[in-house]
Amino acid sequence: MATRAEWAQRVDRWQKSGLSAEAFATREEIKSKDQLVWWRWKLRSSSPASPASTSTPSLPAPRFLPVRVVDTTVQAAGLGAPLEIALPNGRVVRVPPGFEPAMLERVLAIASEGVPC
Repeated sequence: MATRAEWAQRVDRWQKSGLSAEAFATREEIKSKDQLVWWRWKLRSSSPASPASTSTPSLPAPRFLPVRVVDTTVQAAGLGAPLEIALPNGRVVRVPPGFEPAMLERVLAIASEGVPC
């Protein structure tokens, strides 16, 4: 038993062939041209974006594209300007690009205390 996707491909081939439903069904060894016509109707009626016209070109099937994962911490190490944080107690913390957030959190906790460095 053919799947919906297989019928969609058959109907698409039929429409591109220019053959009558009967001639295409005979060529493809489909039991009845009525199956072909019914599937064309079913696929059109269940597709909200497709107009009733058979001359509309079908969209290409979606495909996967290659992906390369990049470690952003390595890239950020040499890019950008340093960050300066002025604390209320007058101290300034200069943070280079590519810093580790956990380390910055510890440094800010120490620098914001009233204890002299």
